[in-house]
Amino acid sequence: MYFESRAVAGAKLAAELLDKYRYANTAVVSLDTGGVAVGYQIAIYLHTTLQMLLSETIHIDDESVDYATVLPGGVVAKNPNMSEQEGDYYYGEYAGQLDDEIREAATRINRMLGDGGDIDAAILRGRNVILVSDGLGSGTMLDAAVEWLKPVRAEKIILACPIIALDALDRAHILMDELHILGVTPNFISTDHYYDNDDAPDQDMIKKMMNATILDWK
Repeated sequence: MYFESRAVAGAKLAAELLDKYRYANTAVVSLDTGGVAVGYQIAIYLHTTLQMLLSETIHIDDESVDYATVLPGGVVAKNPNMSEQEGDYYYGEYAGQLDDEIREAATRINRMLGDGGDIDAAILRGRNVILVSDGLGSGTMLDAAVEWLKPVRAEKIILACPIIALDALDRAHILMDELHILGVTPNFISTDHYYDNDDAPDQDMIKKMMNATILDWK
């Protein structure tokens, strides 16, 4: 369950995916910043592209609950663990606040997209999409990513993740077409806990990795 670095974990996942997907119509999409370091290794060995799915969580502090995830294109994915009745209640109580926070989050995402964080949904259409994270403590982001991918009509949605919580794995089995997981834990602590070296990239390195992926194909 522990890894020297995200790069090492990514290389291990790439080895699992290589035979099946190197010459397939495939794209790698990171779900988080640390996932870029994992996904970069997968992308350079599979000879494909690397993109990052930007997102923001809308959290209601008074209730200590995550209400929704905002994604590019104005997509808002409600928390899958929240019932329709709960969603209606929270929106009734915090309607103005939630509308403002969702709009502001969408604006920030659009600004980041225009600043070199582009993700082009059009090039994912009909492809095998490999979603990558450096660690998932819950399945919430998987639900959000699947919601965002609906109009794309991907051929197959695959999850590649070095370490995942047991609850998140259960959700992944429902949502994903294929899983590549290196370790599962019932008590997920924090993503950094499972790596000896902190090689999570900063924003400048994320841009460099995404721009250099094709040039660095192995």
